[in-house]
Amino acid sequence: MNTVVRTEMKRHEPTAVKRRLSQSTTAPEKRLKEDKPKPKMISSERIVRASQSKYKPYFSNGEESNDSRASPVGDPNLHAPLEYPGDSESFLLLRPVVKNTSKTPQPEEEDKDEYNPITDLIRSAYFIYECYLTPEQQELLGDDSQGIMRNLTKHRNRRHGPGFIQAVHDFNKVIKDLKVKGEISKNAKAMRHPSYELACHILYQVYSRTVAPQADALNNYQAFSNNVYGEINPILVKEFLQKTKVNSHSVFMDMGCGIGNVVLQVAAQTGCEAYGIEIMEVPCKFAKRQLKEYAARMKAWRLPTGKIHFRHGDFLDLGSSTMHQTLTRADVLLVNNYAFDSQTNHRLAQLFLDLKEGTKIISLKSFVPKSHKINQRTFHMPESILRVEEFEYFSEAVSWTNNGGTYYIATIDRSRLQSVYDEMYKSSQR
Repeated sequence: MNTVVRTEMKRHEPTAVKRRLSQSTTAPEKRLKEDKPKPKMISSERIVRASQSKYKPYFSNGEESNDSRASPVGDPNLHAPLEYPGDSESFLLLRPVVKNTSKTPQPEEEDKDEYNPITDLIRSAYFIYECYLTPEQQELLGDDSQGIMRNLTKHRNRRHGPGFIQAVHDFNKVIKDLKVKGEISKNAKAMRHPSYELACHILYQVYSRTVAPQADALNNYQAFSNNVYGEINPILVKEFLQKTKVNSHSVFMDMGCGIGNVVLQVAAQTGCEAYGIEIMEVPCKFAKRQLKEYAARMKAWRLPTGKIHFRHGDFLDLGSSTMHQTLTRADVLLVNNYAFDSQTNHRLAQLFLDLKEGTKIISLKSFVPKSHKINQRTFHMPESILRVEEFEYFSEAVSWTNNGGTYYIATIDRSRLQSVYDEMYKSSQR
């Protein structure tokens, strides 16, 4: 996640459905609803302070430096607030460094596997600049070659603390003025949903503040079982959305959602109604933590969240839960069945008999054997109502391998059975 902002960057379910307030709702009840606490973001400064031993000063107190290896004798408490379209956040201006395990002094290297608050701040500023400002408004901040935006990168690169702090202050002043005038709000409404790149950045912020500090807990699973944990990366999810044409009116469901990354991305990019069900307790807890942070962050970015629900449970037992009704409404299902055994895939396919016509099922293994033929012996099987398309995905599309592979999109199409019905009818008339 340490590439420049323009590159592509590699989830609390309510216990009851919200009811509309009736006309008899009293004024005190309305006030209670309005006084509900706003969701608060977990600040960048908070998560860095929680593991501050991993971080060292990056900026000098005054003198410029071009040495990217050594940590200057700077202020470990140096921080700066960044103004978002709908909120602000404090960043501790430190960098993560690789721990020196040798007995001799070594040049300090940035730990690229750890969260970098300075990179996060600058990327956020650039996304605000590129996504929330008109070309005329961008002129107030300059560009990569001059003005405030140039000062941000120049003083970061030269590790000049006072200059960087001033550049952030100047950036905030422009954004605050535009917020007061209502320009940021107007631009956010016109945008409707975030671009893929902005959605990835927001979800990275969510992940780094909720999952990353405790990510080791996700490694506790039985290898080669149906519960093996693995994630589909954002770039492939983007392709799924393009192929299935998910929109704000769609119902999306992830059967085995893990920590909820896919559900959140789909909802963020489309504003759809998105559901996730996960059998393992730890990933599901992380999914709900992510959802809470996601709601706060999307509010800070003045973006709609979509309707998102996570449930801890077994998707093979949907009949005993309210999720079965959701299943019958779904427009798109995602099943990461790459590690599922044949019995689980078979039981899962039985649920497809309850899906509505046209529902699309995305999977990493096909539910229909290539040898399957529709006839009087097989017309009652779920495989017979699935029209399957095969697609390739390329390297770094999934978390468990750097290699490419194949995925499938099956569409519920009961018209495929008509010829069998016709043949059966003719036979009965003889």
